[in-house]
Amino acid sequence: MVFRGQLDSRLALLSVKDTSVSLAVGSDWIAAWDLGGRLYSLWKQGHTYRRGLNGRVLHKWRDEAMAGRSPYDARQRVYIEEASANPLVQETAEVLRAAIAAVRQHPRAFVDTCGAHPPAELVAVLDRCSRFDLAAATADATRFRQVFSPVGILPPDQYLSTVLQATEGCSFGTCTFCDLYHDPYRVKSADEFRRHVEAVRDYLGDSVRLRGRSFFLGAANALAVPMPRLLEFFGVITSVFDAPGRPVHAFVDGFAGVRKTEVDYADLRSRGLRRVYVGLESGHDPLLAFVRKPASRNQAVDTVRTIKAGGVSVGVIVMIGLGGRQFSAGHVSDTIAAVNDMRLGPDDLLFFSDLVEVPGTAYPQLAAAEDVRPLSLDERLEQLRAIREGLVFEGKPPQFARYDVREFVY
Repeated sequence: MVFRGQLDSRLALLSVKDTSVSLAVGSDWIAAWDLGGRLYSLWKQGHTYRRGLNGRVLHKWRDEAMAGRSPYDARQRVYIEEASANPLVQETAEVLRAAIAAVRQHPRAFVDTCGAHPPAELVAVLDRCSRFDLAAATADATRFRQVFSPVGILPPDQYLSTVLQATEGCSFGTCTFCDLYHDPYRVKSADEFRRHVEAVRDYLGDSVRLRGRSFFLGAANALAVPMPRLLEFFGVITSVFDAPGRPVHAFVDGFAGVRKTEVDYADLRSRGLRRVYVGLESGHDPLLAFVRKPASRNQAVDTVRTIKAGGVSVGVIVMIGLGGRQFSAGHVSDTIAAVNDMRLGPDDLLFFSDLVEVPGTAYPQLAAAEDVRPLSLDERLEQLRAIREGLVFEGKPPQFARYDVREFVY
């Protein structure tokens, strides 16, 4: 439903979906909340602000001065920490309160396409969203940190999943380019996981209608957990959320993935597992050794083929620019060979993720010590083109997508 009216002499549109509520004022201001009342996004004068449950806000905009060179150069993004983001949260609450006051004062001024006026239930939902001001957002982010450990990363198609943290940290934690997991690796007991899942359910409330289209079993490498414990985890998810048909997704690396059989993955599929994400990064073993990734090319290929044989789709991640000019030729040729050997199909995803050199990680220092020179933008685009052109699929290809780790917020 979309209701049209006036707010401060500007056109105002109230949109109601089964997952969210949005308010547009004029031509340059749109905010959206989930049905739990939490602010989700704000678009203002060409700038997009996406708020995570942890209180951080991702600010994205387009720098037209850079657009002539490349669309990748034109895309700008920066994280705004909770304290700096609070004025934006307060602004959205105040604008929504003004809209609610206008609806209540002049109820017949707002009508939908059929001429109906906003029902009382809609006003109640809007009122809930309007209470998500500075104080409420601060308290909510504090509660989030009581329920969740830091969420390191998710695949782009899982940003709106419900994260359930069966493990903490990463089971190997050696990759020199990664700075996402700081806690020591630990697998939760079934009872501890149940308490966590119940806390997630209670924390999200009605927000789960937007943020719960699927479950993501975290953290970095959850499917490395032995099968008996994994089966307990899947049973907990089904019983706590009473959602037997909702899909489950997770990461696994090639080193741990080969320890499970086709029968194991088929068993997990029967319990809801629908896609497993595998960070191939590169099919070039010397490059994998250089960045200290434990899985070999063959292990990653075997893992993917075993997962698919169990009836589960995959999301394979390839890094563009990893290893710079020194490793580029081998990276391209061996990655093409590895992906072709995986026999990906239309139910699978193939992500291309640009290397982001994070200060404080080992990769920049190692690259400098070995005189590994980074690729320019044009060289990265050429590497991406060369890999894609070398891929051959027996039937319909997988879906291709970019994976920009700088745009993740949960």
